[in-house]
Amino acid sequence: MAPAKPWRARLITAVRILAAAGIVYFIVATTVRQWSDVAATFRALSWPSLIASLLAAVVSLWTTMMAWRAMVGSIDHPLRVRDAAPIMLVGSLGKYLPGSVWAYVVQMELGRRAGVSRSKVFIGSVLVSGLGVTSGLILTTPGFGAALDGVKASGHEVFGSVAVWASVILLPFAVACCYPPLLTWIVGRAMRVLRRPPLDRPITWRPILSSVAWCVAGYVTAGLHVWLLVRSHLPGLSGLTGSVFAMALAMSISTFVIVAPSGLGAREFLMAIALAGLGVPWATAWALTLVSRLLFTVADVAAAGVAGAVGLRRIRHATSPSPAPAPSQAPAPPSQSPSQS
Repeated sequence: MAPAKPWRARLITAVRILAAAGIVYFIVATTVRQWSDVAATFRALSWPSLIASLLAAVVSLWTTMMAWRAMVGSIDHPLRVRDAAPIMLVGSLGKYLPGSVWAYVVQMELGRRAGVSRSKVFIGSVLVSGLGVTSGLILTTPGFGAALDGVKASGHEVFGSVAVWASVILLPFAVACCYPPLLTWIVGRAMRVLRRPPLDRPITWRPILSSVAWCVAGYVTAGLHVWLLVRSHLPGLSGLTGSVFAMALAMSISTFVIVAPSGLGAREFLMAIALAGLGVPWATAWALTLVSRLLFTVADVAAAGVAGAVGLRRIRHATSPSPAPAPSQAPAPPSQSPSQS
């Protein structure tokens, strides 16, 4: 029988090719645009610091993947790390396209090939993004005052003040949405809007706390990534703590800037005002945030490449949405021979 609506398959293939080309373009364009601005600062940094900072960025991405795995496993079925890593890390390259939707689209397609429904991959990804924002806002709380000081040094007081006060206002709502019955109700409504079956079971504290713990670990390692770049200006444990705060503020609030690829520009500005509020000169803070962006871009590509090389081939050839054996593989019922009468 001829396949139904072949034009739809061709359209999906074309969209995949365009999305892949767009991802490559924005990664290259982002790197090229940043290079002229950060070259002088880049040369001033030592190679051991740059390599250590890059490794910390990779670890931060890995913890985010583990947070995603914990949540998706709770609303669908548990995923092994080698299955979750390519879905999350390769799919996350979609964030380099304008609009946050592309990362979800790629993750949904890869998740479907691994046996997870598209809707549950989407819901899990959105939930982890929300929990990541909540974790970041909580970690940002002690540094609101420093951020407001940094706003004055930036020369863009209106935008900076709006961003900082937005984090203050969002915090109680974000924390409230982490309450399992409320979160289950929100997800249930979302599944109804998507015209998908409801969740098999309510969301409990365990996946929420597990995802939040992994998100916090991700912010700590991302802060370590920043501190390795700015430690000459922010030495010691206080400098590391301030760097964690700066990254938490930047990553949590820039999530809402969906028109920019991966929050490009907004994240750097927010991180710079946080570092300026901690005492780093504005020009230096801005240059270092651009170096951070470049290293995170390299980390994104490296992590996705390794994860894809390890697990994507298996996902691409997956044909069954469930690991359950086919009916022909199930044990046959005992035959009733005359001797069993």
